[in-house]
Amino acid sequence: MNRFALAGVVLSVSCAKIVAPSGGPVDDVPPELISIQPEPGYTEELPSRITITFSEKIQGTDGSVTVYPGEEWEVETKGSEVSVTGESGGDLVMITLPATLEDLRGNSITSPRTLVWNTVPADSFAEVTVNVFRDGSGGVTSSARCDFFLYPDTSSPEITRFPDTLGVVNADWLYPGDYRVVCYEDVDMSRRWDPDREPGYEDEISLQPGSREEMLMTMTIVDSIGPRISQLVAIDGWHIELLWNEQISPLTESGQKVTVIGPDSLPVTVYGLKASQGRSSTGRVTVYTDELSDTVYTIAVSGIKDLAGNPSLPDTLEFWAVDSLPGTQLAVQSAYPEDGGVDVPPAGPFYISFTDWVDEAAAESLYTVTRVADSTVVAGEFTRTSATAFSFIPERELLGERQYRVDFHSGMMSLQGDSVGGESWTFVPAWSDQPGSISGVITGTGASVVTIVASPAGSGGDVIFGDYATGGYVLGEIPGGRYTVSVFVDWNSDAVWNPGEPYGAWPGVVEVFPGIETQDIDIQVVP
Repeated sequence: MNRFALAGVVLSVSCAKIVAPSGGPVDDVPPELISIQPEPGYTEELPSRITITFSEKIQGTDGSVTVYPGEEWEVETKGSEVSVTGESGGDLVMITLPATLEDLRGNSITSPRTLVWNTVPADSFAEVTVNVFRDGSGGVTSSARCDFFLYPDTSSPEITRFPDTLGVVNADWLYPGDYRVVCYEDVDMSRRWDPDREPGYEDEISLQPGSREEMLMTMTIVDSIGPRISQLVAIDGWHIELLWNEQISPLTESGQKVTVIGPDSLPVTVYGLKASQGRSSTGRVTVYTDELSDTVYTIAVSGIKDLAGNPSLPDTLEFWAVDSLPGTQLAVQSAYPEDGGVDVPPAGPFYISFTDWVDEAAAESLYTVTRVADSTVVAGEFTRTSATAFSFIPERELLGERQYRVDFHSGMMSLQGDSVGGESWTFVPAWSDQPGSISGVITGTGASVVTIVASPAGSGGDVIFGDYATGGYVLGEIPGGRYTVSVFVDWNSDAVWNPGEPYGAWPGVVEVFPGIETQDIDIQVVP
């Protein structure tokens, strides 16, 4: 071989870049804490410089290493050292190393660490243990943090703590006072909770010197965004359907507003709104209107709330209405109590609903509740609960074990002119827990005290009795029902009538009504 050629080969090899062979172990070992100077703990004077040394280089902390109190301290990362310098006129310095602290290859320390130097005893401070959970499934992530705000200053946290791998936060060395505690997953690393996008929870706690408290935090995303209309459907000439992106609250509160404007720029009467409930009808709101024509209308909607109470923003849509008739005839859809119902709550409320919107005044005039035995019509309050439903609350609780009849008389008309035939159904209430009373005059004896006894007639219940002066009396706290009432002079004070003791009784049965005094139950005692 030509020696010049060989020299060229040697020269080219000597100039080549030396590259490590591919493969080999991957560095996934977290950095270790080697030393802390000076060592944390009780000291007579707080240090002005603290050096924390790790086993390898640490990435810039960018504020992740926190110092409390933090006004006079600076944090600097240089190589494998984290230096904290400054001065404090207080009695405590606390440094928190979060679990997100990483080496140059992204390996984070195994768990958060809190380092404390103090010049006063530990029992001058308080401690809180926070158990942090995530709503649903899964544990808290490494981005989770708990900020402790000391009132009255809530602009910046007094201290910040980080959950360990079990979701436990040990917040010790807290100054006594009232705190607002916010635990959240700081996904965007902003060190501020965004409740619309980041799971979190907040609570308040008051701490005394030496107190040891526990808190439970279940982090969840707080929904503060209102619902949005996803679709509008013109059902027929009297009904519009608004479909929303989430479930809508029952439309019983004020604040929601729906306006329909015709092609002549005049408003169309909107009679009512109804939010359909249930999984199969999520987000459906029916708008009941005056008759619409086959042309373009504009609808403006605002204040419709989701289940979290968030109102919708104002929205305006144009739609082409249809002038067809509804596919369903007006009828009674449901009613409570049902026909033949027993042990019905005597105080109500009772309900009736229809397949379409109906006028409240017209419905009230056609709805009656009647006690069958004496044809007494029950007075009460008739109220609309939705666009198609009403409730009735009796003025007084009904009598138990008495048959009552609900009548909805014929004559109700729908918006499009349908009529509803009359319907009737009966039910029997339970006895009320609200007591009534009996009053009258006791005559026929010279005894100063008599015993009055009210015994349930034909039904279960307790015997009511008591000692009263002769003359006028009121026997109170009697559960509603039917009773026999008697009086005797209890000479031997055994609370039982014995032969030879003067006795008298009301001829017949006394009805005691809930909340009412049954008067004129006058009884003459016979020697």
